[in-house]
Amino acid sequence: MMKKIAILEPGAWGTALGIILSKEKEVNFWYASKKLALKISENRENERLPGVKIPKEIIVFSDIKKATERADLIIIASPSFSFRKTVLRIKNIKNLPPLLGIAKGIEKDTLFFPSNIVYDVLKKKDYAHLSGPGFAKKVATGTHAKEVIACSDQDLSKRLKELFKIHPLKPSATADLIGVELAGAAKNALSIGISLVEASIKSPKIEKIKKDLISLGVKEMIKIGQAMGAKKETFLGPAGKGDLVLTATNPLSRNFQFGKNLLHDSEKMRKKIKEGKITVEGLNNAFALYKLGKIYKVDLPMVNEIYKVIYKKVSPHKTVKDLIALSQEK
Repeated sequence: MMKKIAILEPGAWGTALGIILSKEKEVNFWYASKKLALKISENRENERLPGVKIPKEIIVFSDIKKATERADLIIIASPSFSFRKTVLRIKNIKNLPPLLGIAKGIEKDTLFFPSNIVYDVLKKKDYAHLSGPGFAKKVATGTHAKEVIACSDQDLSKRLKELFKIHPLKPSATADLIGVELAGAAKNALSIGISLVEASIKSPKIEKIKKDLISLGVKEMIKIGQAMGAKKETFLGPAGKGDLVLTATNPLSRNFQFGKNLLHDSEKMRKKIKEGKITVEGLNNAFALYKLGKIYKVDLPMVNEIYKVIYKKVSPHKTVKDLIALSQEK
């Protein structure tokens, strides 16, 4: 039984999971920044999750050895672009327990998923990944969320499913680790394009257009996923279509906000991202998916359009027209 959980670098989602788990388990938070750890410990609030109080039972550390001591599970909550850095921090810790990642992204330079990074750094195979639709603030305050646990180890998968069977989470399990990691990354990138279209079109047909774009996005997830060895069903479930629908249609999503700002004020949002004030996984994910499409020789026209508007500075208005045209192709 897992009794003690250490969560490393929790942002909004990591904090929400910690709050939920602390109802029944002993939970520690760890931050590399002593200043941030002290601030969160004193204020009992993470600025990434404003208005949600962190229970006093959760202890906040800046010493990673103390935070992970006797832990039965380590949750790596760092985003994909700093995931490796956090994994390196635990490399010399003896008797590491199983690891669970929650980052929805792909490492830009290597095109590695979180599981690849863990094996690359630690040569460790007892790794699982949690993904699915759900916004941190809503989940932390009681809104149900269908989360998917991906793990090739049946025993670990069973134990994690039992751990997360706690209100308001509704966990399911799969062995399709690649599929779940890819789905989380892809939905972030795809939602940028869908929200860009919504910000540009003032038409009663917008709901139909968004629905068509979501369908196209799922098709592209399946195409690249199957080329990489993932299962089609994964992309039709909560980790794929379910998460894409939520992210692409809800203003709470940072990827959704970034898509709208590509039209209105992209430089302001890019500055916030660079300063670390917000995290937009879809930015790097669009790049990674574009590259993976080329490597696996899979045509991903929707991904390509999103890549071009972000990295090639193609006109957002042209991108909108092209995306709508793609969604209407039979």
